[in-house]
Amino acid sequence: MPSGAKVTDLRIEKTHSALLEALDHLLREKSFSEITVSDLSRRASIGRQTFYRHFDSIGDLLNKRFQQNLAEQFALAKQSSEFNQDWELAIHRFAFERIAAEPHIARTILSGEAGSNALEECRAQFLNLHKLARSKRFDATQTELQRYIAPFHSGAVIAVLLEWIDAGCTPDAQTMSQFMVDAYMMS
Repeated sequence: MPSGAKVTDLRIEKTHSALLEALDHLLREKSFSEITVSDLSRRASIGRQTFYRHFDSIGDLLNKRFQQNLAEQFALAKQSSEFNQDWELAIHRFAFERIAAEPHIARTILSGEAGSNALEECRAQFLNLHKLARSKRFDATQTELQRYIAPFHSGAVIAVLLEWIDAGCTPDAQTMSQFMVDAYMMS
């Protein structure tokens, strides 16, 4: 890769990071719908034109970040073909750690404030993870009821994540991940 491409990639990464950090700070001050591209650009110390070179809207910024997180989580899930507690723990810990890093952004996505697309993508991620897991735990479930398992879990996980954000992301990600694995075992 030419050195110019590395510099460009670093600049893009730095711009995206500055925008996400600015958005996280702005979400502490006002609702998503009240934030403008001008607010965001000013807080990130970039020009409006720079913002629009990278994203179509603030929602697009959130969606691309969310898509990146979902893709990374799914790649992690695919690394192991065996479904077990360690696999579940790693998948949950990934989500909790990402949310703890940007809680206000996560809240905006998970609460639906940024639009319904993110919630649909959460649901799709759960469906994909459940298909990947092929857990024997669910084999006994009647065939016509299996379609409800992933939506049931996705709703529960979203509710837990939102509650955890409200609690200041405490206890830590590892403790919450273990709690989720244990809760699934009890259900």
